[in-house]
Amino acid sequence: MAEGDNGVWSALATALARLRADISFAVVDSVLIVLSYLTALGLRFLDSGSLSAWWPSVLRALPVIVAVHLVANVLTGSYGHVWEHASVAEARRVAVATASAGTTLILGSLLLDIRPVPLMVLASGALISLVCLGAVRFRSRLFSFRRLMEDTRERALIVGTGRVAADVARHTVTSPDGVTIAGFVETGDGRRGARRLAGLPLLGGIEDVPRLVEQLGVRQVIIASERGAAIARRLVDLCVDVDVRFRIVPVLDEVLTGRGGLDIRDLEVGDLLTRTPVSTDLEAVGATVHGKRVLVTGAGGSIGSEMVSQLLALEPASIVALDNDETHLHEAMVGWAASSGTEVFPALVDIRDRAALETLMRTHGPQVVFHAAAHKHVPLLESWPAEAVKTNVIGTRNLLDATADNGLERFVLISTDKAVNPEGVMGASKRLAEMLVQSRASAGHRAAKYASVRFGNVLGSRGSVVPTFAAQIRRGGPVTITDERMTRYFMTVGEAVELVLQASTLAESGEVFVLDMGEPVRILDLAKRMIRLAGLVPGEEIEIRVSGIRPGEKLDETLAHGPLAGTSHPQIRQALPRALPDPDALTRIVDRLERLADIGTPTDVRHLLMDAAADTEQTWEDISPSMIGASDEPGDGRGEAP
Repeated sequence: MAEGDNGVWSALATALARLRADISFAVVDSVLIVLSYLTALGLRFLDSGSLSAWWPSVLRALPVIVAVHLVANVLTGSYGHVWEHASVAEARRVAVATASAGTTLILGSLLLDIRPVPLMVLASGALISLVCLGAVRFRSRLFSFRRLMEDTRERALIVGTGRVAADVARHTVTSPDGVTIAGFVETGDGRRGARRLAGLPLLGGIEDVPRLVEQLGVRQVIIASERGAAIARRLVDLCVDVDVRFRIVPVLDEVLTGRGGLDIRDLEVGDLLTRTPVSTDLEAVGATVHGKRVLVTGAGGSIGSEMVSQLLALEPASIVALDNDETHLHEAMVGWAASSGTEVFPALVDIRDRAALETLMRTHGPQVVFHAAAHKHVPLLESWPAEAVKTNVIGTRNLLDATADNGLERFVLISTDKAVNPEGVMGASKRLAEMLVQSRASAGHRAAKYASVRFGNVLGSRGSVVPTFAAQIRRGGPVTITDERMTRYFMTVGEAVELVLQASTLAESGEVFVLDMGEPVRILDLAKRMIRLAGLVPGEEIEIRVSGIRPGEKLDETLAHGPLAGTSHPQIRQALPRALPDPDALTRIVDRLERLADIGTPTDVRHLLMDAAADTEQTWEDISPSMIGASDEPGDGRGEAP
């Protein structure tokens, strides 16, 4: 019974609402009809003095005229419509109603033989009424058509109220292929208390963005704030259920170096990271490599290829781009071909091949070396520790030896945060590579300067977490993470290479430099934001699955054993030096590892590598030959994974 009563009251309320709307329309129609007929009367007697004689009778006839028009409107169904969506059928109803009313008035006047209103006034009054009534009903369609003709561009919100935000708004006005700015969203980085900026309204705060997108038909949200990363993360989280495109204005550093400007780009994963924009002293970097012969190893990889690209802008005399992967090197060469007039020599050489390296160095004699070639995939190297030793340790030693006597001035090793307190093969092999560079620098019998540069994960590098997540999202999930608590440091490839080049100018005697990576990012949060950035809902449309921590992985990475010392660059710090083993002891350990990588078991290789890279105060002489077996005879597990 209660449900039935509710239905009746609901229907009654709906009917009353419609009646109220129709009555409002009828009142407007009445006013327009009166004005139309009075206008017709004025036009009829514009040039004569007899207008006053008709006023009394016309005023008495106006209620009848209005009533006839309203009845015609009701009979033809001219009320009860949503006129914002009116079409030809609705236009026909208005025309029929007005024509019917005018015809009825004229015929009535003729049949009854009374002339309270001149027949010409009745005809012209009906025509003017048609124009007025139609204009009122089709005003939304007329104005929306005008807007459509004037502006077919997408509507956008600008998040930010500072100078950059105002410049973006002004730029879009003059850009033929830009967007229509609906207004600004406050972030606290502009003038407080203002209600308009660049002639456009301030519509609310960041929390209001989802509502504004829906209400205003916004298709783009443009982030134009100095706090872009924090705001981007908040917006991605807020707009999880809103279909909108996120874009961002390049930071000031990108504008100054010519990589940005007001060419607004789409929001990327790197924009969600918490870190200070990279600043580079291009003059100092240029002085280090300009006119020099440069060697980049691992040049077909993500970091190596970006390294070559940035070096080309500094006009070295030549660049030797070395890699042992033919496909990656070829693909990178295609990109470098049109970048500069500097000649790039592709070298299809493996750094494990000592003889080939020595021949290459004698031919080209590089003065500056950036050593990026390495095996880097943690779980895979746990199963193949001998390969990590051969490339990351022996390959580094081969390169140090081959370049030493061929005009070398500067040697920079690309290292990793996994070299700190290593728990896996990859980190241990890179720590040993750092030791080799430090040992070579400590020898002090050559003028060359040596350094290692540590940083964390690089966004977008092959096989790293971001492209892996992206591929999983494209497939519809699940997105797999190893542990909900795991955190990592991240930096874009371009930023990492910039700081490596900057750190190379600080190299003196084997320093280990650490790049400012910003705040560590929880991998679970990164996965969720990437899913949201793809316009999907984490946990609902895309599953996040925890697979468990893998061999060699740590929950959190550290950048150094202890406090970091500052340098002349605010985003490059130096790990405090630790006691190194005697160079002869280091040589013996590396020689043993080399032999063991050829003939030993994976377990033996791993044990010796981890002990050698432990970086403790123990005397290396205590690492006895028994740790690699009593002899150099092959073990049962030679070259096989455990």
